[in-house]
Amino acid sequence: MTGAPGLHQFLAWQTRLFLAHPFLWWVPAAIELGLGGWLLARPASRRALAASACWALVVWVAGEGMGGLFGGASSMLTGYPGCRAAVRGGRCRSFPAPPPRQEAVSTAEAGIAGLGSRLAWLTLWLGAAFVTALPQNGINAPTSMLFINEQAAPGPLRALDNAELSWLTVGHTTLLGIAVAVACLAVGFTVFLGIMPRPFLALSAVIAVAGWAGMQNLAGVLTGSSTDVGTGPVLVLLALAFWPAGGPSRHRLNRQQPAAGETAVPAPAAMPTAPREAQQPAGADPAG
Repeated sequence: MTGAPGLHQFLAWQTRLFLAHPFLWWVPAAIELGLGGWLLARPASRRALAASACWALVVWVAGEGMGGLFGGASSMLTGYPGCRAAVRGGRCRSFPAPPPRQEAVSTAEAGIAGLGSRLAWLTLWLGAAFVTALPQNGINAPTSMLFINEQAAPGPLRALDNAELSWLTVGHTTLLGIAVAVACLAVGFTVFLGIMPRPFLALSAVIAVAGWAGMQNLAGVLTGSSTDVGTGPVLVLLALAFWPAGGPSRHRLNRQQPAAGETAVPAPAAMPTAPREAQQPAGADPAG
């Protein structure tokens, strides 16, 4: 319930409604089961993908308060931009594109957004850098999240939380936020410009998994108090969607195509090879 006044009032009304009528919790569960069955039966259905994206947007606003983006309670380490926002972006990039492309492109660029998916990637990671570099306070700050998660985390994760708390509480929180923000800037611009995309896509997956496992305790899936898997796995899938596909490069295709006003010259045909008998001089013994 952190955020703008209008959003705060809406979430407060929604909380009172669900507390007064607990059976309403079955409604979103039924909708998600229906969407899951629809996508299993028709994986390439544009209507199913659109419905899934719209529902993810509804849950992101009504269930996650827009991921805490407008309340100073979001960073790349604590679940930015919200699981449902990331899922919605993945659904939009999953739309099949009608026109085929000659050059080899990533799965995201082959979707409905085309090359505009790179702009969406840049926007995502610029936002991650901005919110991560801001002073973190409130219940979703790294130290607060670690302290809360430590109470219900299994043994190995509890030990990891203790070690991180010991390191962060001696003045390293700001240093960690700036370092992650710089890494997010590098990931956003390099993939957008197509400069060494594979190493920086791998770096984006490492950042996502590190925040998901180290700060969010796997989004609480091992505690029975989670309603989604968190943003880590979804951001890893987005990185895989942007992974450059194999095949001929644009440069090679451009070399194969003739320039404007030129006629393609066919490759010279191989000269036919004369029969072996014709290559031997007259009167020669074929046996040697």
